[in-house]
Amino acid sequence: MKQRDKKEKIDSKKRDILKKGLYVAPKLIILGTLTKPTDSKAGFGPPPSDPDGWN
Repeated sequence: MKQRDKKEKIDSKKRDILKKGLYVAPKLIILGTLTKPTDSKAGFGPPPSDPDGWN
């Protein structure tokens, strides 16, 4: 009986870790996209060059 209890305890711990990981993973993905807003930086930069000199 002790062996079975020990195995059930380990399985329960594994299940708990898996549950926590499944709940935390989407939050980490969202936080990662919020901290690296590369698309919003694309609109800023130096002004375009003057095309008059190209003629």
